[in-house]
Amino acid sequence: MDRNSKMVRQRIISAHSDLQTGFFGKFFIVLGILLLLLYLVETLLHPLGLGDAVTGALLAFTILCIGLGVILYFFACQFAKLSEIAEEIESDESLVDEEETKKEKPSP
Repeated sequence: MDRNSKMVRQRIISAHSDLQTGFFGKFFIVLGILLLLLYLVETLLHPLGLGDAVTGALLAFTILCIGLGVILYFFACQFAKLSEIAEEIESDESLVDEEETKKEKPSP
């Protein structure tokens, strides 16, 4: 493998793809909020009569879902910034690669 083939790599994942982190972030935040409401109702009113172990597990899953949702939302924001940067680089004509200009102009 020569040096030029290492430098020219195809992207496996597009810079404009956010891997659905925005959707999953919102999903886990909403799920965490619903679990939090269920935990608060169960703790205050005891309509289901769940034991302490189950309510503790419910609280643990609430914290995990909200935490995962916040992390995925952060990733979605970072992917959005990456997409903006990639679009600026792709649209900037002053950053034309030497390899691209060589391909367009065949040497005699």
